[in-house]
Amino acid sequence: MVSGRNKIAVLPPDVQAQIAAGEVIERPASVVKELVENALDAGARSIDVRLAGGGLERLTVRDDGEGMTAADALLAFARHATSKLGRAEELAGVTTLGFRGDALPSIAAVARVQVVTRRAGEAAASVVEADAAGARAAGVAGAPAGTSVEVEDLFGATPARRKFLRTPATELAHVVDALTRLAAASAAVGFRLEHEGREVLALPPVRDERQRLGQLLGRERAGSMVAVEVERGGLALRAFLAPPRETVGSARLVWTYVGLGGAYRWTRDRLLLRAVLDGYESLLMHGRYPVAVLFLRFPPGEVDVNVHPAKLEVRFRHPAAVHQLLVPALRTRLAAALRPEPAGAAGVGSVAESVPSYDDMPHDGSGRALEDGLAAAASPTLWSAAPGGFASLRFIGQIFDGYLVCEGDRRVVLIDQHAAHERVAFERLREEHARGAVARDPLLVPEAITLPAAHAAALAEHGEVLAAAGLEGEPFGDGTFLLRTVPRLLRGRDAGAVVRAVARELAEEGASAAAERTADAALATLACHSVVRVGERLDPAEVRALLAAMDGVDVAAHCPHGRPVAVTLERTRIEALFKR
Repeated sequence: MVSGRNKIAVLPPDVQAQIAAGEVIERPASVVKELVENALDAGARSIDVRLAGGGLERLTVRDDGEGMTAADALLAFARHATSKLGRAEELAGVTTLGFRGDALPSIAAVARVQVVTRRAGEAAASVVEADAAGARAAGVAGAPAGTSVEVEDLFGATPARRKFLRTPATELAHVVDALTRLAAASAAVGFRLEHEGREVLALPPVRDERQRLGQLLGRERAGSMVAVEVERGGLALRAFLAPPRETVGSARLVWTYVGLGGAYRWTRDRLLLRAVLDGYESLLMHGRYPVAVLFLRFPPGEVDVNVHPAKLEVRFRHPAAVHQLLVPALRTRLAAALRPEPAGAAGVGSVAESVPSYDDMPHDGSGRALEDGLAAAASPTLWSAAPGGFASLRFIGQIFDGYLVCEGDRRVVLIDQHAAHERVAFERLREEHARGAVARDPLLVPEAITLPAAHAAALAEHGEVLAAAGLEGEPFGDGTFLLRTVPRLLRGRDAGAVVRAVARELAEEGASAAAERTADAALATLACHSVVRVGERLDPAEVRALLAAMDGVDVAAHCPHGRPVAVTLERTRIEALFKR
């Protein structure tokens, strides 16, 4: 028997505190987030953030909120101290941003902290100082009503943690991101950020979310975003969606917020991101992400906000119902905004969302769909290439054997004939698929198609989706698919090439892809292989038929893979090129 000291021991309190702090405080931006959320919970209408050294040397957050008594300011540094609830039963009803109550003790575990706070009506402010050794009263001071928290030498006592942080410029960028996301949900609050004495952000209070987005994203971009409002079963959505042409390479500008009471909490949630992407389905190119801001309000008990130490993630009681509410609302609004206006239309009217009923969501009796259309000036149409419809354009000619030159009202319109025909075919296929009536032809001799193992597995997994799209068949040995029918629109095309393309698309979607998304991916590939391509000549009659067909589908601005169908060149721009 080997003797020696025990292997299991209780860590010292200061080490426990530093480990716990690591769950909440990762970098200066984490500190800013926690302190600003506390300021908002305190009713602040003005929040001032000042940094030195990217926030590593010094970080100060001042607010004009409610302030604390001397006793509360000291108690706020006790772990798990909170003013937000007193019993476990109240967890489901927490409506504030800074619920967890771990912010100040977590910050003090890895930095030196001074709090100066005064309630309105009190003669002087109370001062509390804290660090890894604990908190202590430090007298009184003259200060305006509200609270100021100064944090110095972040991670100074834990060099192993500090070495993983980046340059001051990078840490400042993270603070800007955090403050931007917080400000987007608090339009009535003024925010200011200063670094090394230089003003970085200045966001005066504004009337509503659109004006705040104008401050954050630019007035032109914010002005081009369409609004969505819908409510069902106590769950309410308010969203702002940028045109599909304005995409970025990551999800950094998809902002999703969850609210239970008066405050909205920014959250990093895969379900909500997936719902946004599904709402933009067939409008985005592969690997591109939209610019979208969603505010989602839940009734009490329908979302758990206490599942992540830094409050970045949430858990929904009915995730499927959330997805089913969001996706149709976003799709319907985008489709309406991308549809060419009838000749003479003045702008976007009111569009009532078509939202199904959700039996698995608790209903409060309201069950109403709000009109999401705002006045044209507030919620613009995203499509402007052919305001009077594509059929109203005058066909001039075809260039480079693939692009149609048309003339419209004081503009030249260039149309990608493949993208346009692809969108028409996709919309018709999707309509047939929804009715369960995709026209198909049986092959006299089934075609054996050889595929990579992963692609063959994707076809086997999604056999029902393929059959519904007109591609009936079954696996036939390792890496082979036996095709028995093809969609009628593919008559005369290379069926093997189509199946291989569909298999590749399904494999990229992944095994967990929703059935509807999988079906759309397959239909988009079918549409792509069934239509005219760049390099094929079209006669004027074929062009006119294509233009008329584009007016007959709900969405004609993009092909189902997200590429634009048309671009415009205004007459004024052409005249400027010739100095007229």
